[in-house]
Amino acid sequence: MRIMLLILLVLILPGSGHGKCSTSNTTFQKNQQILVNLLIKNAPLQHGFYNSSFGNNSDKVYGASQCKANISSNHCASCLNSSLGSYNGCPEFPEVEFVSSFCTTKIYNTNIIGVWTNYTTAEYPNQALDDPLVFSKGFSMMQDLASTVPYQPLMFQAAEMDVGIYGKRYGLAQCGRDLSTLDCKNCLEDRLFRYRSFVENRTRWEILGCSCSMWYSNVSDTDKNLNASVVEITPSALPSPFDNQVPPGSVRSGAERCHGGMWIGTNIWISALTKLLLATQVFHFS
Repeated sequence: MRIMLLILLVLILPGSGHGKCSTSNTTFQKNQQILVNLLIKNAPLQHGFYNSSFGNNSDKVYGASQCKANISSNHCASCLNSSLGSYNGCPEFPEVEFVSSFCTTKIYNTNIIGVWTNYTTAEYPNQALDDPLVFSKGFSMMQDLASTVPYQPLMFQAAEMDVGIYGKRYGLAQCGRDLSTLDCKNCLEDRLFRYRSFVENRTRWEILGCSCSMWYSNVSDTDKNLNASVVEITPSALPSPFDNQVPPGSVRSGAERCHGGMWIGTNIWISALTKLLLATQVFHFS
């Protein structure tokens, strides 16, 4: 049975508004609602990515939704419905991003189609330490993905690496298909550069954003009914399980937000049998 965990982060962007949403049903708010419905309906039908706009002049809204590349269209639809189903628009907050492990959505009052937005979250489970040399090889695999993903037809690619007695390591990286190849490459490389010290020596971690995302794990989560492009990587000599123990204090647990996003709340939707819990410590960077 496939277990899914959806952690939804709602990012209200700086300067986009203050206070709570009003109850007035303005034209702008109606356009937000219509756009959200378009994204929910069409993203699962378009290989997990869809962008559109609706309205005119100052009431026009722009948005894009994307699902993790290796989940089915049904799981994509479920994630979007769970994250956006209760969103009724909010004129006080004309710029908002929804970020979860399985889908992301950005809604703006300016044309952000094809624009690299810079709001990100990085997370990992508490107890998931890896051998430093294995991590280093796995991180190199993710760097290779950052270089090749921009040139894939759907801007995503998966990779796996056999690490001998440590099993396998799996990676997936993707970009919003509205980005240029250069912006996709820069986005992925920027995420790896900024978050390496945060995910150091972890067996599982993910870096999520509306423009690009990356997942790394010692467990394969590929949805069997979707044919993802997978690259097998063979590493050089691997360490002994008793060599190079992780130095105390070299890693931190929790979740980190960066690039000025304001974290205003967390909704957790967990299917039956899901037992994985993530820490909730938050670090904020402007």
